[in-house]
Amino acid sequence: MRRILTFLKLFRYDLLVMLVALKHRDTPKNVKGLLIAAILYLVSPIDLIPDAIPLAGVIDDAVIVPAAVMGLTNLLPSHVRYQAEAQAGKMLRYMPAILFTATLFVICWLGLVIYGIYRLIF
Repeated sequence: MRRILTFLKLFRYDLLVMLVALKHRDTPKNVKGLLIAAILYLVSPIDLIPDAIPLAGVIDDAVIVPAAVMGLTNLLPSHVRYQAEAQAGKMLRYMPAILFTATLFVICWLGLVIYGIYRLIF
């Protein structure tokens, strides 16, 4: 279990590095395109192995996307990768506060939506 959690933490860091590098102007266009394709594959309902097949449908997403991100990280120019890693390190320090703020925002937004629906009905 510890190995899986370590892998997920590493993947989270690599994904954050790639998302920061996506905004960098020196990142090659093919790397940007392949990263966007990998993210779209993750959210797309069309998969190599359909999600309706128990366990196997989820495993293909869990293998293909991290492998693509790790491979694309190696294709980044060294100065882009260095800058993206530095920026991602700074962002990870503030990640709990960012997640708390985002969660609070979503809860408030849902509360307003529910209140609006309530006011329309009654």
